[in-house]
Amino acid sequence: MIGDEQLSWLLCSLHYAYPVISFLYFAVASSISICTLQTTATDATTVHARRTAIVWLYAAFVLCFLAQLLTKLATIASHDVWPTQDTIIGLLSCILVFGIQQNSLSSTASPVWYPYYGPWLIAIAMEPAVFVTEILAHNKDTARSDWYTVSLAIAVLRFVILLAMVLAFLFLGGYANEMATDEERTLLLPKPDHSSDGDCSADSGYGTNTETTNTEANNTETVNSPSDPESPWERQERIAREQMEKRLKSEGSWFAYIKGFMVFFPYVWPVNNRRLQANAVLVGVCLLAGNALNFLIPRQLGAVMDSLSGFSGQNPWVQVMIFAGLRLLASEAGLSLVRQFFWLPVEYYSQEAISTAAYSHVMNLSSEFHDSKSSSDLIVAISHGTSISNMLESLCFRAIPMMIDLVVAFSYLSSKFGAYEGFITVATGLAFIQAAARMIAGFQNRRKKMVKAYFEEHYVRQAGIQGWHTVSAFNQVPYEEERYGVAVSNSVTAIKSIYVGYLLRQALQYLILLAGLLAGAFLAVYQITNGQATPGDFFMLLTYWSQLTGPLQFFSSLGRSISQDLVHAERLLEVMLTKPTVMDRPDAKPLKLNGGQVELRDVSFSYDKKKDILKSVNMCVPSGTTAAFVGATGAGKSTILKVLDRFYDVSGGSILIDGQDIRDVTLSSLRQSIGIVPQAPILFDDTVINNIRYARLTATDEEIYAACKAAAIHEQIMGFTDGYQTRVGERGVKLSGGELQRIAIARAILKRPDIVLLDEATSSVDTDTEQKIQDGLQILCEGRTTFIVAHRLSTVMNADVIFVVADGEIVEHGNHEDLIAKDGKYAELWSKQIFVKPKEAKVESDNKKKTGDDANEQVTKTPKGHRREVESSNNR
Repeated sequence: MIGDEQLSWLLCSLHYAYPVISFLYFAVASSISICTLQTTATDATTVHARRTAIVWLYAAFVLCFLAQLLTKLATIASHDVWPTQDTIIGLLSCILVFGIQQNSLSSTASPVWYPYYGPWLIAIAMEPAVFVTEILAHNKDTARSDWYTVSLAIAVLRFVILLAMVLAFLFLGGYANEMATDEERTLLLPKPDHSSDGDCSADSGYGTNTETTNTEANNTETVNSPSDPESPWERQERIAREQMEKRLKSEGSWFAYIKGFMVFFPYVWPVNNRRLQANAVLVGVCLLAGNALNFLIPRQLGAVMDSLSGFSGQNPWVQVMIFAGLRLLASEAGLSLVRQFFWLPVEYYSQEAISTAAYSHVMNLSSEFHDSKSSSDLIVAISHGTSISNMLESLCFRAIPMMIDLVVAFSYLSSKFGAYEGFITVATGLAFIQAAARMIAGFQNRRKKMVKAYFEEHYVRQAGIQGWHTVSAFNQVPYEEERYGVAVSNSVTAIKSIYVGYLLRQALQYLILLAGLLAGAFLAVYQITNGQATPGDFFMLLTYWSQLTGPLQFFSSLGRSISQDLVHAERLLEVMLTKPTVMDRPDAKPLKLNGGQVELRDVSFSYDKKKDILKSVNMCVPSGTTAAFVGATGAGKSTILKVLDRFYDVSGGSILIDGQDIRDVTLSSLRQSIGIVPQAPILFDDTVINNIRYARLTATDEEIYAACKAAAIHEQIMGFTDGYQTRVGERGVKLSGGELQRIAIARAILKRPDIVLLDEATSSVDTDTEQKIQDGLQILCEGRTTFIVAHRLSTVMNADVIFVVADGEIVEHGNHEDLIAKDGKYAELWSKQIFVKPKEAKVESDNKKKTGDDANEQVTKTPKGHRREVESSNNR
């Protein structure tokens, strides 16, 4: 036979173990489902057909615990019989634990079920055990009341509801396709109908009206309003989030996904710096000391109050001095200052290492990467490198210490004031965090509208200011003012909407904290009046509660902040994982020039691996020779220069310089030997002289002046307000096209390369300037192997050899005279550029005169199809 004491101990154990086991299972199972990505989808998903019924049964199950608690209170009121502490704590804990699970289930349209039915199975085992044990423990109790019978009836009803809930899940399941509407699982940035590939810029509104529709995405919203489907910023955020989700699914779990970020470990943790590693360890020691202070300060405040009241019999001055010392250590002038002193070098190391490594990696990537990415995206990705260190700092130096504070607070308050106080602490914390999480999820759509409205305002303002000349030229200032006013109004409305809601939700959160504080304070007052605690303990409790607010607020927003940091870090991770397609081979050697003979052997190339741009190109250009490429736009002329400078590697064949395959030599030595004048030169936002000196940083001012004179730009520069110290603006915007090109030529002259590449070097200059540049180019190209791409054939007629390119192939080659004599493709291009095209013969008649004179025009043809227009015979 089991004695009464053993039954009471067993019942007490069951009351405490029942909610604890259920909560631990739910927490662990939910964590596993999240870490292994067994979560719901964001589109149409398969959901349980009886989910709504199960949710309501779950609510009834929780209400039965509440009803049973009310019967205990009724027993106290009617018979002045207090139930045991474990009974009340057990009922309150079950209400809390199963209430959290029911709330989670009700807010999830398509849940993963095993975190929920596990606690049901635990309840099926525990409910009869608690029921039978309670009957056995009270079978000799003669003071049973009607409320006790009602309590047992409620327990039976609760078990029946539990069985109904389990049976509904197992046998009335079936699955139906429903649209998931859970706001928490909706993507922060919606997916538009159009593909994510393509230009990432949004329509600015210019050249459109309010009736214009966005045909690209087949939606009917106007492209000129703040209700655009997606702004550029939203598009970037969506793409980054989709990339994160895609990689997360491919990895299969959060653990494997986070492991991918180990590429940043050498930059976040000072691997080779023992001093910084010691600093990081000391920071950890400071944090643990801070945890100790958070525990000691409330206790010491209680000791001060007890000494002042004479309850403890200790010297108040000593206790106050101890309290003052602890407060000093916990202040910004104490441990916080020491921790920051140790942490700042580590933090700055991380920022510097990640930023420089990311920039270096981007700069060493190939042209293929840079041609496919916008500069703004790369700049944003590099700037988000600090997201990694921010996330680690939040987890290691804030989340872990705060979790220790919460565990210590729960343990100490439970031991000091009993299990009731521990339950109040846990219940308040969980209720606060869940309310805050629901608030964040509830504000998702409002926050999305606010961010969109903010960036819409930014884009409208930026477009109007940047395009001021266009706005003024078309007299559209009133239109831009109205457009910007609408954008500001929408932004203010969105901010007001989210701010008002935030104030109301924040008030609710603090009401939860206040309710917990009052419950704990009432319990402390009760124990003090009954001699179970001291007045100092009351002050200690109030101080402890004030310290819990910060950690609770932090944990309520931790998930969202980590998710945002991961989205930002994903952008940089994608860049860091990208490998250059053009790089030095392990055995690459410096290029050894011996004149600069260039040979292309069966060279083929394709940008997209689908369409060939170059097809089996063969040529040999001896050293010191000037070779020109002519042909229609898109024929592949500029591509030849790109593969020569190895911005791209050829798909087939090989390119040799003095018998050396350019893939076998170092990129640095190759590009050091080549000077290029691009079709669209780009200058830095610096002075003229610094832009020219960029070609050879050790060049003297006199050498720069000589190069500019050779490029026929020196006199023009001297005419600028500040001469060579004139700033050219971003990308050289303050200079004309001809000035830009001549400065680019001056840079090439200053570099003194062995091989020269000229891509439409004189396309943006007038005839007089072109002649001057030709003289400068003659100086530049003298004794050097030169490649020229030109549409204006007059600029290349003196080249040693001219290659005619058509559809990626060399169709003709030779000098100017030979190609004209061949009367082929080159002769056709020459005739189109040099001579005037024929006009249609016109017959004019004067209808006013019956016998009007007809003006006959005669057209005399010249050889080889060249024509000239002749005057009318009547006017000779």
